[in-house]
Amino acid sequence: MNSVPIRDLLPDHASHADDRGIPLDRVGIRGLRWPVTVWDRQNRAQPVVAEIDATVSLPGDVKGTHMSRFVEVLGSVRGELSLHTLPELCSQIQGRLGADRVQLDVRFPYFMERLAPVSRVASLMEYGAAFHARKDGDTFDFVLEVRVPVTTLCPCSKAISERGAHNQRSWVDVWVRSTEFLWIEDVVEAVEACASSPLYALLKREDEKWVTEQAYDNPRFVEDLIREVTAALRPRATWLRVSVENVESIHNHSAWATLEWPAPSAMQDSATILGQGGSAPPQRPPAEVRPVPFGVWLAERRAAFRWSQSQLAARLGISPSLLSKVESGERQLASERFAALAEAFGETEASVAIRAGTLPPTLLARVQADPEGFLRWAEG
Repeated sequence: MNSVPIRDLLPDHASHADDRGIPLDRVGIRGLRWPVTVWDRQNRAQPVVAEIDATVSLPGDVKGTHMSRFVEVLGSVRGELSLHTLPELCSQIQGRLGADRVQLDVRFPYFMERLAPVSRVASLMEYGAAFHARKDGDTFDFVLEVRVPVTTLCPCSKAISERGAHNQRSWVDVWVRSTEFLWIEDVVEAVEACASSPLYALLKREDEKWVTEQAYDNPRFVEDLIREVTAALRPRATWLRVSVENVESIHNHSAWATLEWPAPSAMQDSATILGQGGSAPPQRPPAEVRPVPFGVWLAERRAAFRWSQSQLAARLGISPSLLSKVESGERQLASERFAALAEAFGETEASVAIRAGTLPPTLLARVQADPEGFLRWAEG
């Protein structure tokens, strides 16, 4: 009796060689609906159904990729998506499909409980969100995307009308790379604070009066809104793209604006960067250096892992009170603890040392060997 699995007896055309010599940037699956769990700012789990695009690069001498393996990898994990789990998930796809580059675009509805402004009745508001994760070799990149609906009131209409002013629902789309851990709630709150008024799923009469007057007192052109949102988020970002569409109530068209910060070069506009399907933009160094304090970075990373100060302190072999002082900037973490911190966060000891303001001896030696070359690289 033949004990060879039938799969091994069937031809595998995807693994055949290809003589056309044309590599593919991205190939994979698109539109897979999958149950996943995301976490909110209060460390509460939120089960959602996501739509996933999963792709890899393909060398020019390989005929195809194995599409089923994407689903196999997704099925082998628990479905929890965060900055903690996405790097490992990308690594698994790299290994399973033998690819150098992998990209995951995960889009899902995200719900936040909102209280009406006067009556304080609670309701759920839906926001669009997406995680764009990309791993190229050992380099991991993450972009958060959030779509926020708001109300805008036209300043021109208010200025020229004796009674009232026209307003409309506006859609604000944000893509951001951040210097610190940035929650979806952080982006939503920043955008809503820049609009004429937030939106609410449930309003009583007293709330509707407040929203109407709030919008009238805070008129915004589309240009105003996009500039305000950019100014609000830029201090926490290394890269930012904002798009605003006002679905006009008295015109048969929308008003629209978009910008990217830092501005792209003339050879690489925003459409090229975002690509088809809103894929994550390529990595590019920030235009200006704004180092994140070590204590802030430490607290944000601990929150991303959902550890208490006591739990992380135990891993580092220090007291919770000392860890609290390190996070607040009152104390420095001893260099002997860098290795344990690197292991806890899955980072290199050298990267932790640099974040703490200490240059590892091996790196210092390389800089000292060619300081001019290092300066040219750093300033370029």
